[in-house]
Amino acid sequence: MAPTSYQGPLESDDGVHHTHSQTQEGNFGVSAPGILVEDILREKGNEVHSVAPHDQIKDAIGKLARLRIGALVVINPASEVVGILSERDVVNKLDTVGPDVLGHTVDSIMTPDPVTCTPDFKIGEVMRIMTKRRFRHMPVLDDGKVRGMISIGDVISHRLQEVEYENLKIKQAMVG
Repeated sequence: MAPTSYQGPLESDDGVHHTHSQTQEGNFGVSAPGILVEDILREKGNEVHSVAPHDQIKDAIGKLARLRIGALVVINPASEVVGILSERDVVNKLDTVGPDVLGHTVDSIMTPDPVTCTPDFKIGEVMRIMTKRRFRHMPVLDDGKVRGMISIGDVISHRLQEVEYENLKIKQAMVG
């Protein structure tokens, strides 16, 4: 006799019951395929670290270092996103200007008008944009207001969950 885990359904099975380990929720903590940016924000939180355009670069660098993050959203006094300041922006300017850049203001080296997304973007779409445009951080806007910031690490981590789920569904279909 085959082990019980390999037996087909019995008459006593109602055909609907699944163990928790056979559901996407049980395995990955998500409820449907097609993970969205809002799913990432729900898990990681929507705290956004920002600087003002006229803050000094040395202060922004200190904030990046203290918080152990790679980018800051640049927000003007009207609470609008006007740029993003990344480690890459700082390094590139240090290379061309030298240490004098530390006394400059954020708006002199930030990337203006950053590419943004909304909470309803699918992570596959965000991954394609980040990869094609070669950046690692994307502000999330909802009705023009900053709702969060996602990184390529966030996107890859959640995309792996999606792929693992797809793999599980294929295996379940093969086993029957």
